[in-house]
Amino acid sequence: MYKILLVEDSKPICSFLLKKINRNLNISVDIASTFKDAKKLIEENPDYFLALLDVHLPDMDDTTMVDFVLNKNIPSIIMTADYNSETNRNFSKRNIVDFVLKESPESLNYIVSLIDRVLENSKTKVLVVDDSKVVLKQLDKFLKNQLFQVFPAISPLEGLKTIEKNPDIKIVIIDYNMADLNGVEFLKIIRRNFSKNKIAVVGISSDESSSISFLKHGANDFIKKPFIKEEFICRINNTAEALENVIKLEEIANTDFLTKVSNRKYFFEQAEHYFSIALREQNSCAVAMIDIDNFKLINDTYGHVMGDEVIKSLAKLLTDNVKGQDMVARFGGEEFVLYLKDISPFFASKFLDQICKKVAKQMIRVENDKYISYTVSIGVATKQSMTLSKMIDDADKLLYSAKQSGKNKIISDLVIA
Repeated sequence: MYKILLVEDSKPICSFLLKKINRNLNISVDIASTFKDAKKLIEENPDYFLALLDVHLPDMDDTTMVDFVLNKNIPSIIMTADYNSETNRNFSKRNIVDFVLKESPESLNYIVSLIDRVLENSKTKVLVVDDSKVVLKQLDKFLKNQLFQVFPAISPLEGLKTIEKNPDIKIVIIDYNMADLNGVEFLKIIRRNFSKNKIAVVGISSDESSSISFLKHGANDFIKKPFIKEEFICRINNTAEALENVIKLEEIANTDFLTKVSNRKYFFEQAEHYFSIALREQNSCAVAMIDIDNFKLINDTYGHVMGDEVIKSLAKLLTDNVKGQDMVARFGGEEFVLYLKDISPFFASKFLDQICKKVAKQMIRVENDKYISYTVSIGVATKQSMTLSKMIDDADKLLYSAKQSGKNKIISDLVIA
């Protein structure tokens, strides 16, 4: 768990921030009300993820503590009740995350949202492509102050190699005027492989007219040089947040609400893609339909809440046991489907037989001293048809046979000569 340091002598502000942080963020907080206490905590815990620093304390009333904390390489958010041009000058020169006025509950809420933002930034990879080493250094500094993982590239070719090595890059910042390839042409190459919802691209240039070319060819934003630090940071943070929101919406649309595995719609979208590759490359695969036995009896006996717990326990067991490349989806009710990639008919049948046995051994607590168990029936299609729908239909028929012949078993189309 991440740990942050809160240095603040106002008990009401401390109480408010602590309550908000505990409610909204999965991090722990150490609190100091003086510079002396803060120094002691830092000596004992030098690996704070972040510090929230009040600049007016009983034993200090200048930037001494800020400089001390920054020298310990702890990213810092500065909190102050006073703001003027001198404050702005003092802190704009320092490599801080941000400074915030403590003027209202809204500003304190902003501090909590800012902590959340830099937590997400620390997981986000950003590629910066500019043939000016001065600009690269400047943007590297700006972005690292916000805790982004930064990958600088001096040319588009280097940038493409970086994306190839780091396919989880989320934001690309591209200069327009570069020697071997301009930024818009580089953007076109990126967009052939990644949509705006997969990689956000921000164009930069001293020529404001190039903004139109960037935006028309799929850039998410444009920022004019020379940069105003605060504007640049806000725009990049907004871009990161917008991309995360799109990803979250996609996850909601593609995920079964109860079990958190893929839903039927997403299964067909992804499995069709995997199946077409398997056909083209002549790779083996398997499709399994899995249904909970006597599920109506479980619902009638123990109630729908316990029925949901049984469904969730099966989803977890399936997810924990498949390989990362395989798919688990809830088809509806108590029925699940698996798509197993690059697996022989024999090993597919063996794997699902193990699943069947593992389910039967599970115990789910109904009350403090009472547990129930359940079983599943499984139909497995391993003979590759011309369509995924045909394999699903075959697996469904085999599932029906498993149900009719006694349940708690797997029936496969595997024929051993």
